[in-house]
Amino acid sequence: MAGSRLLVDTNIVLYALKGDMALAKMIDGQDLYISFITRIELLSYPKIDAPAIDLIENFLVQVPVVESNPVINADAILLRRATGLEVPDAIIAASARFLGVRLMTADKDFKRLEDELDLLLYSR
Repeated sequence: MAGSRLLVDTNIVLYALKGDMALAKMIDGQDLYISFITRIELLSYPKIDAPAIDLIENFLVQVPVVESNPVINADAILLRRATGLEVPDAIIAASARFLGVRLMTADKDFKRLEDELDLLLYSR
């Protein structure tokens, strides 16, 4: 997977920030992207403390964030209608499709998109 471009889901970022070494090896050297949804999910946890905010913000300055746009929005709508995914997941999937990159996630709900998306399911 050397030289791959990956859009990583929120759970992947959390596992990496918590020190999952197997995951760290998998994503080392990869071009990582996140959706704006992931940024929101990472920073909006009600009980987040200052050290966690610092850790997340240090990560966020290193990774391009894919912002919403009309193409992603339209695709997210279609994906949600077709699969019943939750809105944030549909936006994340549409963001990966917009970039033309593989989506890495530990969320098995994305299995519904195996035919629609280049998907890499991670299990711990």
